[in-house]
Amino acid sequence: MDLKNHKVFDVVLGRSEASLRSCLKRLPGKEKVRIIVMDLSETYRPRIAQQYFPNAMIVADRFHVVRLVNQHFLKL
Repeated sequence: MDLKNHKVFDVVLGRSEASLRSCLKRLPGKEKVRIIVMDLSETYRPRIAQQYFPNAMIVADRFHVVRLVNQHFLKL
């Protein structure tokens, strides 16, 4: 998503690196990406983000952070 203009660039089906690889390889301007917001899935962990977006800071999305905190509160 382009945060400045509030536009979605693309939505890609799939959760594996293999399913995302072809889309990420052909995506222009990867070196200009500054922030990546992603869920906490093992698939999307920093390895993939760092490989395709080397200059980006990785941020966990709000939904998954809140969910994780709630799970820990429920355990207490």
